[in-house]
Amino acid sequence: MNENYKNNNIYLDKLDSLPKNVRQIGDAREGNRIYMEDYVCSYLQQFAAEKKTSERIAFLIGKYYTYNGDVIVTIDGAVQGDFTEKVNGDLCITESTWYHVYEKIRKYFEDYSVVGWMYTQPGYGILLTSFLKEHHSKNFMDDKQILYIVDPLEKEDSFYTWEKGELKEKKGYYIYYDKNPSMHNYMLENKTKSEEMNEPDIDENKDIIKIFRRKDQQKKDEAYQKKFINMLSILCGGLVLICLVMGIGLLNNIEELNNVKTAMNTMTEKYNNIKKEVINLENKNENVYEPANEENNDVEETETTGDTKVNDQTDIPHTTTIAPVEVPSTYAVQAGDSLNTISQKFYNNKDMVPAIQELNDITDKHKIYIGQEIKLPKP
Repeated sequence: MNENYKNNNIYLDKLDSLPKNVRQIGDAREGNRIYMEDYVCSYLQQFAAEKKTSERIAFLIGKYYTYNGDVIVTIDGAVQGDFTEKVNGDLCITESTWYHVYEKIRKYFEDYSVVGWMYTQPGYGILLTSFLKEHHSKNFMDDKQILYIVDPLEKEDSFYTWEKGELKEKKGYYIYYDKNPSMHNYMLENKTKSEEMNEPDIDENKDIIKIFRRKDQQKKDEAYQKKFINMLSILCGGLVLICLVMGIGLLNNIEELNNVKTAMNTMTEKYNNIKKEVINLENKNENVYEPANEENNDVEETETTGDTKVNDQTDIPHTTTIAPVEVPSTYAVQAGDSLNTISQKFYNNKDMVPAIQELNDITDKHKIYIGQEIKLPKP
């Protein structure tokens, strides 16, 4: 594009108030806002519908304003994009197109500038293609200039604006109503004409549209399949990671179970050792008075002999009766007692143990407890 056409007189005026008589299309409240005058909107819709089998280009004429920190774009006029040409199947803006547009601006919209462009793509919806991105960047250098995509067959339209270095779809815009003599004059001298087609042409064009739609659907299906495969790959990777974590956790649990098993075996072994020591201790308690009994017997023999020489010379056996301790009727078991020691204590022997068991209904002579009241039989 010639350097003269790059100077698009794009500047920002401060807007005191927004247009009052408006109609909102979609969600147009967030961020920078677009206001399109009703005459312009009607003319662009007619211009797009004029050819429903091929693309068309028009230029959006208007101004930029600032209002409460937001950029407001008003579209006050439109100019047909004549002298365009097809390049690799895409409709492109040429140098002749720009000359034509600025001639119309000087004639009808002297105080306005180009704020963007419209591109129609029948049967393709409002898809932002790579061609449109490249062509917009090449011909519209200001980041405030907008793209308006229209599909006259599907009756869809949407604006695209620059956000963070790329074109983003706007969710809505406003149509405002006002006297617009400039656009009115342009419309009178540049009326749109409906295409006159015979029946075979209509059928042929319908087939072309079907082909376009089929190709577009194929592209969408391919994009969906790629997304699905990517999501499936991510999901599989996540499942593998979860399995690895669970495996590591299971190994740790096995080690912990082995540690618990080892601890249980150690406790069982210690319990058995303590049990053996208790049994040995009880057996020692049962035999604690036997050596004393033998010693007493020796003493008795010594006392009865009186004189060892006489005993040796005469060899006459002597017997002595020891007076038993006075036996009470009952006895309270004390620490260290057993039936053997109790019998030894009161009867000087262990022969009375069976009688004590029978009198007290004790089946196991080893099972008595401290403080238990034991009945003692008479000797």
